[in-house]
Amino acid sequence: MSATLFYVFGIALIVSAISVSAIGLRFENFPPNRGILAGTILYFALLVGGTAVFAVLHARDDQREREAEQAAATTTTSTTPSGGPVQLAADPSTIAYTTTSLGAQAGNVTIDFSNPNPAIPHDVCVQAGSGAAQCSKQITNGKTTLNLKSLKPGSYTFFCSVDSHEQAGMKGTLTVK
Repeated sequence: MSATLFYVFGIALIVSAISVSAIGLRFENFPPNRGILAGTILYFALLVGGTAVFAVLHARDDQREREAEQAAATTTTSTTPSGGPVQLAADPSTIAYTTTSLGAQAGNVTIDFSNPNPAIPHDVCVQAGSGAAQCSKQITNGKTTLNLKSLKPGSYTFFCSVDSHEQAGMKGTLTVK
């Protein structure tokens, strides 16, 4: 929607500028009074302001789409069939994990988590049903481990509990077989 409004305001601005220029070139006494001059200035100020607002909104929407595409492109599954630690890492260039799908064997599950970003802290939490989530410690530029005891087969949600990282898409599914 913001893209459409950006183009509508931009086209209206261009057409209006060309029209006012043509009228100004054709009529020597344009604008004929201060009221029309003030109205013209106000009209252009509103068009420029609207165009700027919707340009920013359109750019924000484009950025979100690019981040979603990047997250989808880097989605892989990390599975450890032998019961060893499951590897998980934070993407150093954005607020995301490098995968949205993990796999493990039932029983005790260890998640080795690394965050190479020196500025943004991350952790990994696993939600098992309606109980409290189990979380690793928050780290920057380092590694930590989350030990989960007696996981039964099923699907579990893993996520980052820092600020609004989960809402930004830093989450995934741990499938236990």
